[in-house]
Amino acid sequence: MSVDLRNMSKVPVTVADDLIKIIRLLAMTGRKPFTLHLYEPLDYAGWKRRAGNETARKLMERADRSLKSESHVHTVGPQCKRLISQAMHENLSALGDGSIFFLEKMQQSTPVSATKEAIEFVRIIHDPLCEFQDMHQNRSEQIFEESLQNLTTGDLREAFAPVDLGKRKIKVELQRQAVELFHKIKYASKDDDLNRCRKLIAAYLIKHGDHENNNREEIEGMIDALQNRHAGFRQALEDSMAIELYYGIQRSITAGDIKNTIIYIRKYAHIFQGNPDVKYFHEIDSLEQKLYHLISAKDLWDELKGGKK
Repeated sequence: MSVDLRNMSKVPVTVADDLIKIIRLLAMTGRKPFTLHLYEPLDYAGWKRRAGNETARKLMERADRSLKSESHVHTVGPQCKRLISQAMHENLSALGDGSIFFLEKMQQSTPVSATKEAIEFVRIIHDPLCEFQDMHQNRSEQIFEESLQNLTTGDLREAFAPVDLGKRKIKVELQRQAVELFHKIKYASKDDDLNRCRKLIAAYLIKHGDHENNNREEIEGMIDALQNRHAGFRQALEDSMAIELYYGIQRSITAGDIKNTIIYIRKYAHIFQGNPDVKYFHEIDSLEQKLYHLISAKDLWDELKGGKK
């Protein structure tokens, strides 16, 4: 994740997205790394002030109210700084929740993302979190490679199998979910809610993009319309999908769910078609090559593709 922290006039949406996902991943790895890579950098930077009378939860509610008022939106940055300070007095869980809350407000509101508090917060946590991400990536590759050796042919077949739409119950439920999500996208597009559109379209394409009858043409039309109204929307959408898939892979490896890891890798390959300019291409390509090396070594390609070999 590369960003020019020194010349940043506002926090880019995808930078906030990346940091949110890293904090969630960090929370899965225990108290020690969480303290080292999030609590201590903020403490060293002086963000832990004297404890206040309001809880972190109350401060979140106040910031939410301020965000809805045009005349008070400028107060959200300072309120979130107080929130982070209070959360540091409470516990690590409150700090994680407060940090994610602040980053989400930056995504929802350009004025919030441009506050000095938002920029300072990201400058403090960016490098320590990226350091954790790099260490975790290296360890994840090792775990993935080791886990592949324990996979049976049946496990691989299940991970590579398309959804069995012949089972009516599964087919109906998937179609219901797709229609529901599709309508949410249409409403968000009409409201010109960019942040919600980006998240909903990313979720839709990740979950349903490789299924038949996925309304892909209509979705592409919406993306084109949003891109015409807001330059850079398509790039932000692709970044968002890449981030979601990358951290889905990392979470699955951390949780020991190797089959889900493979499904995420294959979805990334399907959506981005080997484009090396997409975020996290090299990290995911490295995992994909390990997977394909195993399949070739066991001579399983025909079987996984439904052949009789």
